[in-house]
Amino acid sequence: MKTICKYAISALLVAAVIAGCKSFTKGYENNPIASASAPASTIFTSSQVSFDLFMEGFSSYVAALWSQEATGTVSQFIGYYVYTASSQDFNNDWGLAYNNVGYDLRLVEAQAAKDGNPTLEGAAKVVEGIQMGTVADLWGDVPYSQAFQPTVYLQPKYDPQDSVYSRVQATLDAGIAELTQGASDVPGDAFSSAGSNPEWVKAAHTAKARFLMHSARHGGYAANAAVLAQVIAQCQQGILATDGSEDFTFLHTGGVWNGDLNLWNSFLTVDRAGYMDASATFVIPMMNAAKLDGKTNYSGRLAYYFNAAGTDFNTSATGAYGPTTSFPIFRASETHLLWAEAAARTGDDATALAQLNLAREYNNAVFAETSADYAATDAPVATSAALLQTIVNEEYVSLMSQIEVLSLMRRVDYQIQYKDSTGATVSIAPITGAQFPQRFIYPIQEINANPNAAVISTTVNMYSKTWANQP
Repeated sequence: MKTICKYAISALLVAAVIAGCKSFTKGYENNPIASASAPASTIFTSSQVSFDLFMEGFSSYVAALWSQEATGTVSQFIGYYVYTASSQDFNNDWGLAYNNVGYDLRLVEAQAAKDGNPTLEGAAKVVEGIQMGTVADLWGDVPYSQAFQPTVYLQPKYDPQDSVYSRVQATLDAGIAELTQGASDVPGDAFSSAGSNPEWVKAAHTAKARFLMHSARHGGYAANAAVLAQVIAQCQQGILATDGSEDFTFLHTGGVWNGDLNLWNSFLTVDRAGYMDASATFVIPMMNAAKLDGKTNYSGRLAYYFNAAGTDFNTSATGAYGPTTSFPIFRASETHLLWAEAAARTGDDATALAQLNLAREYNNAVFAETSADYAATDAPVATSAALLQTIVNEEYVSLMSQIEVLSLMRRVDYQIQYKDSTGATVSIAPITGAQFPQRFIYPIQEINANPNAAVISTTVNMYSKTWANQP
């Protein structure tokens, strides 16, 4: 990892890549990268902007393409769509994760600890845990134990993915403990939580459930009943409000390009207009076919995410990709569906069905849909296998536009399917070749700067399953 030029790299990336989020740090004239020149809450705001750029930017576009929730149509995005990518393509996101988000969060944590502010320290650790869990999910083995310490480790070692996940859980636990200890609001909060300490704690528990579910796949879900029980325990403390009031989203209140415009809107309408659309997705016909069960209505989300023709994304003011539309980090539907999936995988179909129905009630409330609760005798949930498939399908739809949808696809071996009007099963298939992508490629800048990356990059490619996804 190239850390010797951390300050220059970070400043350049913030200036060149983060132009669309300038207004979030407007008014903070001090350098947000140098610990001596800005208060910890200001650095925290800056780090959250970088975090959102990672979660809402290029990585989420690739996740949408590889999950067939978007179609690549022009230039390199046609290439990404058919699984053509190189080590050059991931330099910026790796830099965001390490040089901007992770390093700056460590500055925040150190300063908050010095100032005796456990609330801020805890919130920073929650963001760190989510960021590093996502980085490990996308790349596999990555630096963590020696990361963000440029004066000690210029070439940090690569920790095994399972070790990173364990450290992520510990970081989130520490964040929860500190947030619980602190009585004040979270300063510098750029999310919909508006500084609410309890809302940050709920988000942290949902994050723990998300990453525990990743780990539960390794070696087969059947062998990981204890981990699945932990998933449920975390869900019980997570974001659960079916009216959407607890959802953890990143705000885009101004909607001005080169200001705080929704990043998908910026990409789709200004920066790379026409590079992606919805002309050949798997998700739209799947959503249309769902109504055949007589109880499901995806009309609200079809209108929210896509245009009326079902060929492009909805970038209007009321759409998912509108100029001021908030970007979801965690929805309550994810928590309920993780709980449902964990219950189903441990044989508790009654609980699984109840949690699935709560996710459907969330969708009714948030997206103005009219799906009815499933009864245990309904065909889509009448058997354990059918129930699990219905839950997984709902997760696929509910994670639209998020990096996490790609995590879902890989840990269920891309087993997303539905029945068409003839009763035939339609399954997702690779866009090209016989394999689905399994990970991001290590970036060339990291390979050139860190011999640890150079070694590991010779043993894996984008089709190599990470530890978490090895059954």
